[in-house]
Amino acid sequence: MQFVIASHNQDKIKELQRILRVRKNDAIPYTELVEKKHFPSEGNRSYTENASRKALFISKFLPEQLVIADDSGLTLTSQPEILGVRTARDLVAYPTPHEYDQHIIELVQGRDRSFKMTTVLACAYQGRILKVARGVLAGQIARAEEGTAGEGFSRILIPEGSSKTLAQMTFDESYPYLTRSRAAEELDRFLKEDHN
Repeated sequence: MQFVIASHNQDKIKELQRILRVRKNDAIPYTELVEKKHFPSEGNRSYTENASRKALFISKFLPEQLVIADDSGLTLTSQPEILGVRTARDLVAYPTPHEYDQHIIELVQGRDRSFKMTTVLACAYQGRILKVARGVLAGQIARAEEGTAGEGFSRILIPEGSSKTLAQMTFDESYPYLTRSRAAEELDRFLKEDHN
């Protein structure tokens, strides 16, 4: 299958392309097919709502394509009132991965270090949502950044059952833990097994 990714985030596009290739799918950014659009603003209520809004928006321009969009966020057990669905907006003052990683480490200093990372992947076709898939990862925030692989929070997220951050793992090692891979696998199974 070929998917069209409704995103302007190059790191997210590359990660989704790599993840989707694992199950023999292709993906291209929507800007390869139509000119760049201004997405509707994201809300603070729901990952599903945000991802679906982006997928449906691009589906209007590319109705015959399988359009996917995601929304992701980090929730800290010790600071439940911040981040979550507002993660990107709450971290706008920290423009680089190093800066926001350091901020997260400071937020859990001397507190419960457990986290939950969530990704929702919405797939639209002909102007309607076919499937919303979810990937969740739980674990501990590292005490310092470790590793060089991956993007985003990968240098500080230690999955349950591991002693390494995602960034200390090879792609093959990290793939089962990645929230986008978990969501993409659910979507792929739905489309291939339920809707042949």
